[in-house]
Amino acid sequence: MARIFNIYFMHQDELHNAIVSVRSTPLYTEYILGNLDVELRSLLPGNCILLEPAGTLFFKDANEKHSTQLMNAIIQSLNKHLETNHTSF
Repeated sequence: MARIFNIYFMHQDELHNAIVSVRSTPLYTEYILGNLDVELRSLLPGNCILLEPAGTLFFKDANEKHSTQLMNAIIQSLNKHLETNHTSF
């Protein structure tokens, strides 16, 4: 069953949002970000965040040229949503 939800996060003193779709595999859970504006997308390594079985959220293919501040804001918002909803995927 597909799950879709919204997250909200701050970047450069502006409130942004993203639509998140969820895909589960036996190895990890994948969160795909949608509805991001072009400027934000250019600061990210892509639109895929992975959740390892150990509970670590991370952007796939992240490196030093991407905005750590933006990635952290999005991951914190996603983590807050997951904790608030106590959802099992």
